[in-house]
Amino acid sequence: MSKFLGRRQFTFGVAVAAATSLVLPADMLAQTVAADHPLDAQSLDTKTRAAMAKLSASAQAEVEMKIASIFRRYGDRLSEEQKADIRRIMAESQEGLEKMRAYHLENGDQPADAFRAYLNEENSGHKLSGHETGNSKTTSREEKK
Repeated sequence: MSKFLGRRQFTFGVAVAAATSLVLPADMLAQTVAADHPLDAQSLDTKTRAAMAKLSASAQAEVEMKIASIFRRYGDRLSEEQKADIRRIMAESQEGLEKMRAYHLENGDQPADAFRAYLNEENSGHKLSGHETGNSKTTSREEKK
């Protein structure tokens, strides 16, 4: 048996994924995951509760989905304190993510600032030799004199 997928197997997988995305949109998946792993109010500290209260229902579902994914992967290695920290961090960072997603960008938008690094020899405290600046002809002429 080959390690690689054949054309037919790949096409079948793509078709199943496309059909699943039509049948179960992302909002439905978020609701099912949230229902499977609800964040009960007793397990949340005050900072986490405050951060979750600021979020919309879809953002809360996304946070719960991310937390469930992290706990599914690493839950057996995390202490209760670490799990509480993860809940708090994910809830607090979601507000910033929502703000970034709300900002509309086009594909051709340029960055606000372009980075330009200038070498200012007067303020650096030392003079560069010709070798460091790439001006090796000047250095070799000075050495000959």
